[in-house]
Amino acid sequence: MIKASRAILVALAIFLSFTATVRAQISLDLRDADLRSFVEIVAQSTGRNFTLDNRVDGTVTVIAPGTVNSAALYEIFLNVLELNRLTIIEGEQVDRIVPLDIARELPPSERVRTAGGAFETRVFVVRNISLGETVEVIRPLLPAEAVLSTVEQSGLIILSDRRENIDRIGTLIGQLDQPRRKTIETIRLNYSNAQDILSTIQALEIVPPGGSVTADFRSNAIVVSGNDEFRSRVRTVVNQLDTPQRSTSTSVVQLNYADALQLEGVIARSVLAGDANSTSEVTIVAEPQTNSIIVTAPSDRVDGIVNAIKRLDQRPSQVLVEAVIFELSVQTLSDLSVQFGGLLNDALFGGAEFSVGGRSTLTSMLNTAISGSVPSPGSGLTAGSASVNAAGDSGFIGFLSALSQANTTRLLATPSILTLNNTEAEIVVAQSVPFVTGSFATVGDSPTPERPFQTIERQDVGLKLRVTPQITGDNTVRMEISQEASSLTRRASAAGGEITSKRTLSTNVLVGNGQVIMLGGLLENGAGSENAGVPGLSRLPLLGALFRGRAVTKNQRVLLLLLRPRVVTNDREATRLSREVARDAKRATRAIQPDPDGQFPNQPLVAFPFDGANLNQPFDAGFIDDYARSRTFPPLPSRLQFNAQ
Repeated sequence: MIKASRAILVALAIFLSFTATVRAQISLDLRDADLRSFVEIVAQSTGRNFTLDNRVDGTVTVIAPGTVNSAALYEIFLNVLELNRLTIIEGEQVDRIVPLDIARELPPSERVRTAGGAFETRVFVVRNISLGETVEVIRPLLPAEAVLSTVEQSGLIILSDRRENIDRIGTLIGQLDQPRRKTIETIRLNYSNAQDILSTIQALEIVPPGGSVTADFRSNAIVVSGNDEFRSRVRTVVNQLDTPQRSTSTSVVQLNYADALQLEGVIARSVLAGDANSTSEVTIVAEPQTNSIIVTAPSDRVDGIVNAIKRLDQRPSQVLVEAVIFELSVQTLSDLSVQFGGLLNDALFGGAEFSVGGRSTLTSMLNTAISGSVPSPGSGLTAGSASVNAAGDSGFIGFLSALSQANTTRLLATPSILTLNNTEAEIVVAQSVPFVTGSFATVGDSPTPERPFQTIERQDVGLKLRVTPQITGDNTVRMEISQEASSLTRRASAAGGEITSKRTLSTNVLVGNGQVIMLGGLLENGAGSENAGVPGLSRLPLLGALFRGRAVTKNQRVLLLLLRPRVVTNDREATRLSREVARDAKRATRAIQPDPDGQFPNQPLVAFPFDGANLNQPFDAGFIDDYARSRTFPPLPSRLQFNAQ
């Protein structure tokens, strides 16, 4: 009732404000007014007669900032009816207002007057620009359910649509209806999103003062306001960005030789280097189980990427690396000493005694004998004599020791390993030898240690060869080599445990295919002597030998490390080389095995640089160098040659 009363009051004010002529000006400001009251106002203003269906009901909101004549009022009235799902069936004297669903059932002869609408109707007055130009700009921005009509004589735009959309269009009309001269252009987008294009244009910072760029999301269009140059620049940018998305396709490439995970990174970096913007369009995925690469990219790029993958998936060359580790060593020891002294009450006094070459002294051997044990005089020639008086408390004792010892070691190791190009390979031929690294025992009240134990660490003692070959374009082989040869010396250290001998080499070399190169060499000549004697007496002619002892040691060692790479490009060559290496390795094994009499057979072999060497040659000056000069590989440098001393 309150709303109805307010509508009646508003209608009464309107009725009193215009004359009876059709050209009277009317001011409208209806907010939630009763629809039937609004029909009554229109009937009085236009002089038309209306009959209302009993289902005609609802409210209406009409806001017009200026006055309108009766013709404009009638257009507004039609939009309001459409907003309420009503229509007018025109008659000769009386027009009927009925719901739209009833009007659809009427025969075609009936004249049905309809108007467009949404949820609100608003009237806009355009004063500074052409009404047609304004409609041309805003019509593409309207949804399908919106209704737009104009009154040319009054410069009015009547729009029925949702309230929020009407507010947006009203803002746009306000920007367009400016006294300054500015052209509006709407650019429809076919493939891109209006918000994305708008963000890009704003990021370019090309909008001049007085210009503007907005996006209409309903129609997916860009609205540009500004001078011709600015609009042309925006149009160029939009045309470059609004392009159809290229179709993508997927291809699966199964690799024969390359590793899918490694090749994936290579191809991805190649695509990124070619075009940084294409990474979002191209996807490279490795599938390790089948060793395949899945390529997803625009159709015009898939073939190029697949061809690049196939060119990289080539059978890799292999390298057969043959190594020779040749070592000869001789150690000699000579020992001669005389010890003597007097005995008095089971003790030694006077005389001369020496400890050279690790020999036991006369005093230590005497104490061992007195304790009831058998003394150990050492190896070699030993002779002793003792005499005591009848009482057994005094006498004389003497001891003579002599030893000449020579140890010769010959080592020929020929490891071979086949590996792929640019792939590290390692061969280990070793023994796992335990070494004591610590001990522990709990000491309690008992003098005997309780729960003793030792910590042991195992180390590989033998041959280790690690090599990474790389074949260059001219069939030269670049190799990164790490080699270690270790062995037990059969000597114990003072702290306990056996002493090991270790030789290592780490280098990078460049070798021709099938060529032998010496990686390293070691020449060692050593000599030492240990002398002990009685001052003065030890220098007497002849008799001086009774007052001195002497031990002389000499050692010589030569170590050569040689390498020969051989490039293998196909299966047939790999099979041939494998059989050749196996056959020659077997013959080389027989060549370094001594006969029952201790002699080494001399069998001429050609597979390895030192095969066929007469290992029974004396270890004298020039043996290795002379033999090296007789082979096809380069002789030893002068710094590694033996001298005659």
